[in-house]
Amino acid sequence: MLKQYIPAAALLIISLFSVGEANAQGRLDFEQPIKINAERDWFDVANKIAVFEDNVVISQGSLSIRADHLEVTRRDDQSDVFTASGSPAVYEQQLDDGSPISAEAEIISYDQTKQLLTLSGNVKVSQSNSVIQGSEIVYNFATQQMTANRGDDESDRVTTIFMPKKKSDTNNEPTNR
Repeated sequence: MLKQYIPAAALLIISLFSVGEANAQGRLDFEQPIKINAERDWFDVANKIAVFEDNVVISQGSLSIRADHLEVTRRDDQSDVFTASGSPAVYEQQLDDGSPISAEAEIISYDQTKQLLTLSGNVKVSQSNSVIQGSEIVYNFATQQMTANRGDDESDRVTTIFMPKKKSDTNNEPTNR
């Protein structure tokens, strides 16, 4: 029963962090088996809920998600809602080019019907020394749009840091003509 939930969640989480290159990055990980470790799990078959608690680790190839709690709920329309929570919940993966990507948030949620991935609570996404931080980041898979929001406090801000691409050594050498 669980195997039908986790591949979709993992795929969608990876897609968020590889926004423009979702099909190219991490694809080999999806050919690997999915493994979930937790200190405790339980299933409420009547209410279509699967719960994994305490030191939850989801791994598939180089992809790893660590959380305190993972809940998967199936709706009557057969769509699922995935919610991982932690202090923080952490996602890490090595992309096909060898670069690491990571994200952390108090809650990582994916709603299949709305095609929305929401990271909330002290969100930080890092890739190649570039970082985006905010209270909430929402990625819409249908429109391929991302929104980062500040918290409720007036002093809260969204911070995005783009690192410049390093020039190759040959570009820094003077040319003699």
